[in-house]
Amino acid sequence: MSFFNSFNINMPLQGVPFPGYMPLPLLQAAVNEAQNNVKAPMPLIFSGALAAIAVASQGLVDVCKPTGQRVPTSLMLLSIANSGERKSTAENVFIGPIRTFQKEQNIIYQNALSEWVARHHVWETKKKAILKSISKMTSSGVLSEEEEQRLFDHENHRPAKPKKFKLLYDDSTSEALFSGLNKSLPTAGLISSEGGGVLSGRALNDLSKQNAIWSGDSITVDRASAESYEINGARLTVSIMAQESAFKDYMDRRGEVSRGSGLWARFLVCNPRSTQGTRFIENGTMSWEYRDKFSARLVEILQKNIALLENPDREKQVIYFSSEASGIWLEIFNAIESEIRQDGYFSGAGDHASKLADNIARVAALFHFFEGSEGDISISTLNSAVDVCHWYSDEFIKLFMPQPVEQVDAFELNNWLQNYRVGKGRYIRKNHIRQYGLNKLRGDDRLSRALDALRLQGVISFMKIGKTVYVDLMPSLPPDGYAQLVIMQPNKSLL
Repeated sequence: MSFFNSFNINMPLQGVPFPGYMPLPLLQAAVNEAQNNVKAPMPLIFSGALAAIAVASQGLVDVCKPTGQRVPTSLMLLSIANSGERKSTAENVFIGPIRTFQKEQNIIYQNALSEWVARHHVWETKKKAILKSISKMTSSGVLSEEEEQRLFDHENHRPAKPKKFKLLYDDSTSEALFSGLNKSLPTAGLISSEGGGVLSGRALNDLSKQNAIWSGDSITVDRASAESYEINGARLTVSIMAQESAFKDYMDRRGEVSRGSGLWARFLVCNPRSTQGTRFIENGTMSWEYRDKFSARLVEILQKNIALLENPDREKQVIYFSSEASGIWLEIFNAIESEIRQDGYFSGAGDHASKLADNIARVAALFHFFEGSEGDISISTLNSAVDVCHWYSDEFIKLFMPQPVEQVDAFELNNWLQNYRVGKGRYIRKNHIRQYGLNKLRGDDRLSRALDALRLQGVISFMKIGKTVYVDLMPSLPPDGYAQLVIMQPNKSLL
């Protein structure tokens, strides 16, 4: 099995469809239903669902890669879409149940907090009484050993302040996020469907700490005005949906630093095509049957997270790959590694490639756990993770390693010319391409650059009859009678 057998890596990918089918009954049905109802781009819908699964599951399960390394199942996701693409709606379909669960837990927390305040007042009153007694005895020259022991015993029975079930963070500072991971739940989701606030704020300021948490490493938070602390075993999933302008502004300000730190290499990114103009209402009744089943499974997992409040060091379930799936994962790892070479697909994107197989393992484990599968990760589940991460990887390359304009133009032009090859024949006038071809190539200079790029690839060649330039769409074939009328010049630009 080759990771790259589904496309020509020498051509830029434009509009490659998101994986249409995955043998994941619960997730697939819920995503399809949501896309049918919301009609936002499918990748936005899927990223929202994947983020919800990761947030709910990461505190409970880790995955053991076939190399033997155990890693978190936390994810980082970035979805870029402009206003009107229904980012908030797409996200809320699946993150909404987590917010509802968190609100319900907050009511329980507020009741417990009120009870704790009362108990703490009583405890403080008793402590003051003991201290007053010790003070009197000391002033009178009477030994106060018994009262002092009472004080020690009293301190040991200080009422414990309840911990808040804080799982989701939005427009948060990194300080607040790390404090929550330390004092409340050791697992969290930094989630925003209007990611401009996150990108322009301070949540992503501590890049080294963000990277360390993603890897499952411990971090130390040093504070000048308060006691420093260490966070061990915390889990953090990040999901940002942002407009193109907000992302561009962030990259202009901090892009070089964040890319250099390896932050974006960890992200599953997408910039999907708009669905605006195609979101027609087919009937007035919308069913949310599968979303409700998805939510029920999510709540079942969230209930298990409550135990982390009292026992943050609780041992996590480790998910393993089956022997067959392990072999395939290793092949994929090696295929990715081979493409980091200088002329490989990931040349210049080694940071992303080095994290890709890790992300595949995490996504596969999340699929396996959320679907309630028995045993180890199967080949079919791994293949689903491969298809999804493969698609996200192509999006990363398009976003962070854009092709030169003439290469993209050449690719799209060649697709247009292919229809002519099949339907009308071998030769076509350059002016015909300019007049009836792609709108963006109506200008002579841009069209000439795209045609020259195709000529250098050997896809076409040129010939001239008088002052008219013709394009030979099948230069590998011997010249026919028509071509004999002119001098063929396959290695020279006539444009």
